[in-house]
Amino acid sequence: MDLTSIIAVTATVTSFLCQLIGIEICLHIVRKGGTGEISPAPFIAFFVSTCIWLKYGLMLKLFNVVLTSGLGTILQFSYICLYYVYSKKKQLIHQMLVIGIIILSLPLVYVTYYEVDADKAKRNLGLYCSGLGIMCNASPLATLSKVIEHKSTESISFPLCFVNFLSSLQWTMYGAAIKDNVLLIPNALGILLGLAQFYLFWKYGCKVSKNSAVQDT
Repeated sequence: MDLTSIIAVTATVTSFLCQLIGIEICLHIVRKGGTGEISPAPFIAFFVSTCIWLKYGLMLKLFNVVLTSGLGTILQFSYICLYYVYSKKKQLIHQMLVIGIIILSLPLVYVTYYEVDADKAKRNLGLYCSGLGIMCNASPLATLSKVIEHKSTESISFPLCFVNFLSSLQWTMYGAAIKDNVLLIPNALGILLGLAQFYLFWKYGCKVSKNSAVQDT
């Protein structure tokens, strides 16, 4: 097994570990008997993202991307189903799901039925994936502003930050190895975000939050 294959395997494992954080949030929902103020948006957003990445992996025949995205799609769909069962705001979920389906369907319809040039379809879907990756990696910035404002890292989880940083580092290395900017660029941003989070832990100390796994919006 060469170095690129080793990086691909380790990146797949760490990405899957990142996806498992939703289990802790779902257990919190089950224990409370309701969703409370927890938003369904992250589950729906990551479901859309994993579906798009799955299509990208299939088109480029990247087995590790297919495996990671496929497992992520199953997990996120399961999280959405559990959230729906325990939520009292069904109408809000319906509205978010409609938006998510539109965001998901447009690129899939484009590459499947509209674009006849396979290379162009791969390139354009890759740009779409890259944009989704950048948005997902940039999502913790709102939390970081709160950390700076309150001078406390209680609202973020160090283990989760570490795993996300490791995953971004490995996918960046893999993207560079196979010369795929779609994988490289958003994950390079994830590295920078991880370094910013580590700096905040160094500056304000590492505090464990009782609700660190639950992200409300």
